[in-house]
Amino acid sequence: MSPFLLSAGLGLAAATVCLVALILIHHAAGFTRANAPLFAAFAGGLVITLALVHLIPKAFLLHPWAPWLVLAGFASGFLLQALVNAAPGSKPKVNRLSALTPVVAIAIHSALDGAVYAVTSVMDVFTALSTAPGLILHELPETLICFILLQRAGFPDRTATVLAFMAAGATTLGAALIGAPFAQMLNLETLGALFAVVAGLLLHVGAAHLLNEAGETGLLRGSGAVFAGAGIAAVMTLSHAATHNHAHAGDRHETGHDHDHNFHPASDNGVP
Repeated sequence: MSPFLLSAGLGLAAATVCLVALILIHHAAGFTRANAPLFAAFAGGLVITLALVHLIPKAFLLHPWAPWLVLAGFASGFLLQALVNAAPGSKPKVNRLSALTPVVAIAIHSALDGAVYAVTSVMDVFTALSTAPGLILHELPETLICFILLQRAGFPDRTATVLAFMAAGATTLGAALIGAPFAQMLNLETLGALFAVVAGLLLHVGAAHLLNEAGETGLLRGSGAVFAGAGIAAVMTLSHAATHNHAHAGDRHETGHDHDHNFHPASDNGVP
């Protein structure tokens, strides 16, 4: 299979997961609206944990300035939020602009997933297929997070559905399609820098937006939702790491030598 078709197929699979999630959410829109604070608390735990245990370690391996870039991403989220809150206009308008800030951060993260599909597809089929399940799986909570944020900001359910798909699904598919022809030329330091900035933005999203909702559900329920989200993020990350290490073990068995566990050679480049 050509790298382009493989990358496109993985991107399409991720977009399909988002679409299925939104169909299910749309049929229970009243339920999600009534329990939005609880879902937001869950999403907060999930987003913060993914940033801390998945994106930041990956960024640290790829870019020497990653710690500062994480801080820059967090500060950017804070500044964007401050600008949105200072914008003239009615309160509903400000609320909607405020909701779009974290959704844009999630959209950038989804686009990076599509770039990873493109890079791994250029390497070989086995690496691409072993890396993809963990990335595709977390499209489901990302879609839920986007929808809840937009719904809570007062967007109609239909509009929230379209925007959530564009952020969580269309960006992944688009990056996979666009990135495949250029994957061999991808500079990994650039990818690491993007991971770091997005991690900082997602930390801001989780801390400033989503965890605030936990208080509305009561201490016990809110804390339970936060820790449930963190637990699922940890399981997803560990599962992805186990699959990744299994792929390396297979490589060592077949070739008789070790590969670096942090980089896969693809021409002069590697992939996280």
